[in-house]
Amino acid sequence: MPKPFSFPIHTCVTGNPVTYCEEIIPEVFQYPFFNQGVSATRKPLNDRKSSILGDITAPTEEELLPIRGFIFHTSHCGSTLLGRMLGSSSQVRMISEPESINGLLLSYLLNQLPEAQILTQLKQIIEAYRIPGDGKKSIVFKLTSWNVFLLHLFQKLYPNTPWMYIDRNSENLIKTLKNKDGGFIEWWHHPVDMLRKHFVDNSSSSVDFESYLRSIVAGHRKSAVKAQNGNELFVLYPDFLNSIPQILAHFQLSFSEEELEKSLAFQRYNSKEFEPVLFEYSAEHSPKPFQTSV
Repeated sequence: MPKPFSFPIHTCVTGNPVTYCEEIIPEVFQYPFFNQGVSATRKPLNDRKSSILGDITAPTEEELLPIRGFIFHTSHCGSTLLGRMLGSSSQVRMISEPESINGLLLSYLLNQLPEAQILTQLKQIIEAYRIPGDGKKSIVFKLTSWNVFLLHLFQKLYPNTPWMYIDRNSENLIKTLKNKDGGFIEWWHHPVDMLRKHFVDNSSSSVDFESYLRSIVAGHRKSAVKAQNGNELFVLYPDFLNSIPQILAHFQLSFSEEELEKSLAFQRYNSKEFEPVLFEYSAEHSPKPFQTSV
């Protein structure tokens, strides 16, 4: 196994956001979420090797892993499954919803920081993830759902990089969100609207939990549509599970037959569980899982 090397772990949400890095092992990239992998595999506190982002010297652009694409999504729409399918390849390093980016973007919104400052630090974070060393040939970022509201920042840094947006039928999505927690779902329960006001249109009538969910979901879609620049791919869950070759082509990835079979096998399992747990399919989850014909 390749030796450990340093990556951004998290960014403090402050008026002066500092991104902390830590020496980790490549196995973290196999977890459903990057920071979940960090927590599961990190050393005891006294044995950890930490640093600040600015202390990492990135190689030249030519030496960094090429970014094949950014994945944006509505939430609870199969993005984690797609991330694990792509990350199952020996070629691809998948960075899934890193808190280093979340913390930076929240700092930007909550403290009205200069865009130029955030762009500089965002690029430093992304480039730190691109440092080679584990045998991977390329990298894909799967962002936290609300990051789509700030998609324009990623486009300013990487205007020609392919990106995709995964959506889901509204009624099925709202039904799911009402029974989940975490992320923007919990923002409704905050005693103040410090977070909500940055994502919900002031003219909308978010008078209850469901109307809030509908408003913020609509905002996700509006942001994605507005950001179209010719490098996008819009897909719908679960239909996109039968379009994996199209997604690979969009990201300029070429999987061997064995890699494709391995990636499709992830459709059998709960993508948010690191250990294989069979997924329970409902009527919505058509087409059938594990489609092998391409």
